[in-house]
Amino acid sequence: MTENPTTPTPDTTTSTDQRAVVVPERPALEGLEDKWSRTWADNDTYAFDRTQPRENVYSIDTPPPTVSGSLHVGHVYSYSHTDLIARYQRMQG
Repeated sequence: MTENPTTPTPDTTTSTDQRAVVVPERPALEGLEDKWSRTWADNDTYAFDRTQPRENVYSIDTPPPTVSGSLHVGHVYSYSHTDLIARYQRMQG
């Protein structure tokens, strides 16, 4: 096959460094919970100031996710909405 001189050759070079992403066969979970627990504690992620008046507190009271005894997709669906609203409110201050 011959090249057509009117068709430009695609540029395969990029200006950014492209590195291969290595995905492990099994995720490394050891120490993961401790790492994030420390991060959340250091950043006061779950800090609650009881001296604030009620008008300044945003709280969502939710039951345990498996109160019925079995986990199903409805739990994920319901908690996704709650999580979205809570995160939005938190970003609003």
